[in-house]
Amino acid sequence: MAAVQISTVAPPLDRPSLVDPAVRLLRRALALGLLKGQESVDRLDLELLRRIAREASSEGIGQDAAVALLQGNPDAHDLAGLIERLDDSLSQSPLPGREVPGLLQVFARDELSALAGTSAVSIGRYLSGSRAWPDDLAARIHWLAMVVSDLEGAYNRFGVRRWFDRERAQLDGRSPREVLGPGWDPTSPTAERVRRLAATMAGVGGATYPPAGMTQTRGQSTTSPRRQMVRGRSSCGTRGSRIQQTCQGSLGPSGRSNCLARPGRGPV
Repeated sequence: MAAVQISTVAPPLDRPSLVDPAVRLLRRALALGLLKGQESVDRLDLELLRRIAREASSEGIGQDAAVALLQGNPDAHDLAGLIERLDDSLSQSPLPGREVPGLLQVFARDELSALAGTSAVSIGRYLSGSRAWPDDLAARIHWLAMVVSDLEGAYNRFGVRRWFDRERAQLDGRSPREVLGPGWDPTSPTAERVRRLAATMAGVGGATYPPAGMTQTRGQSTTSPRRQMVRGRSSCGTRGSRIQQTCQGSLGPSGRSNCLARPGRGPV
């Protein structure tokens, strides 16, 4: 999964009404493996969104919105609607063959297999194409990809792995892994409860635009330097009073990179 190090937000995405939805769409695309081969993302612009649209369309996802994004230059109102439509399509469309390689950068194959309710051998066969992905397994893989993308807005990969095994007061003293249990259903109220908790850990909402350290001029937004002082989680998933964070990692559920980190929300 590409590292997100956004230093420039280009027009028309530098509008407050567009930057958050655009970054959220980027987060979805990374989770689905639509930017394969790209090591980092440092510029948020219309061409990046069009690349996401082309890749999604090639998988049969959000084709109407993709066509509209690829043709002409929609105004801000139309662009906001197109981004929202494409984002919704991505969130509802499992792509296990693309998602699993990204998840394997976080989890060992045995660990991912256990979370997804299958075996490491089966994962290998599905990835090789010798077996078709069962619908229930594809849905669980997609759920995990969405949750991990939320958590990577706050934690590094070690912190993400730990999150699944740490007991949580919000889950009645149980860990997310325990709550999910064997053969879990990603559409169940239990799974939804865990997913909402992941979103909370990543800090939904609350940031302002432009964020601290980012200067915005007509036609250009830059962050210099990238390293800034924020109050929140450290890269290992713990909190400090004043800690340095860089604009790296995946994005939070609100679509903000670590550059847009919000203040701390209390003990985790």
